[in-house]
This record gives sequence, structure tokens and C-alpha cells, in this order.
Amino acid sequence: MTCTTTPERVAALWNLLRTPELPDLEQGPRPGVSPCRPLEVRLRSLCGDLALGPETTDRVVAAGLLYHDHHNEAHDLVQDMIDAEGALIHAIVHRREPDFWNARYWYRRVGDHPIYRQLTPRVIQLAGTDATTGLAKRLVLSGTLDPLAVVDALETVVRQPATDPVVLFLRRLQHAEFEALLDHLVAG
Repeated sequence: MTCTTTPERVAALWNLLRTPELPDLEQGPRPGVSPCRPLEVRLRSLCGDLALGPETTDRVVAAGLLYHDHHNEAHDLVQDMIDAEGALIHAIVHRREPDFWNARYWYRRVGDHPIYRQLTPRVIQLAGTDATTGLAKRLVLSGTLDPLAVVDALETVVRQPATDPVVLFLRRLQHAEFEALLDHLVAG
């Protein structure tokens, strides 16, 4: 495989990770995800083809496993990571458990991560309805997407049906977060 540009490299990852449905806000499982071990093997092979280093590979694998609802395995990979990307994946794991207190703890350890500045303009685009536009504006009130505000928003809809417009918006936002994270890891 010869992917030379970051968009080509990210596209190769998404060809492997794409699922029929976006990840749930909680753990899942949902239909259409790949089994854990074969997915990890394919991700590690692709990361090797993309010439990603071992630390980046572990982060990409953890994010990919989490995208496919393999929370425990993703958590095991990031448990001891102390860098911002490891903490970010760790925060998403706990957010989806849902363990909101623990997610907030890990988001505070992440600090000002560049993916949230990158996501800021997309938040309003992803909203789409009056009910979600107000929420989207609150999520970027500080001038950048606030992941702690996202956790707060998720906590208010945790038991709402998947068809709720706010839940749908937050699932699209979560997917965009995964996109931005993988783009950041591959470009790094």
C-alpha cells in the first residue's frame, strides 16, 4: 500500500473502520462492528503499511477498537498512556461507559487539544435543527469546542432514545471527534 498524503492515509484507515451505523453514545454493542482480535490485527498491519511508529500505532488501534465498541480492549491499551492523545482516548472510553466523572478527569488531563479547535466550525454544521443549534452554540461558547461541555450534554441525554435529535447530533459530533483524532494521529 502506498499512501503518501495524510488524506490518503486517513482514507485507508476509514476504509477499514467504517461501520453501517455511527457509534452509540454508550458502549453498544451495535450491529456491523468487526470482532476485536481480527480488527486489531488488520489495524496493526495497516499502521505498519503506513509506516506509523509503535506509539502512534497503539493509539490508532485503541481509537479503532473503541470506534468498534471494544471498550475494555481500548481501555487496556490506553490505561498507562500519559500523553494527550492517550488521555483523550481514555476520556472517550469513560464517556461512553458512561462514567462521566472519570471522563471529565481524563479530559482535564488532555488540556487544550488541537482537534477541538479543528472541530469548532463543524459543530454548528452538524447541528441542523433548532433544538440542536442551541446546544451546538453552547458547546463552542468559549470559542473552541469544549469537551467538558460535550460530557455535560451527554449526561443529560444518556437514557434518551437513539432517534432523539440531540442524541443524533451528539453521535455525529462523536464521529467527527474520531475523524479528527485519527487525522491528527496519522498526520503527527
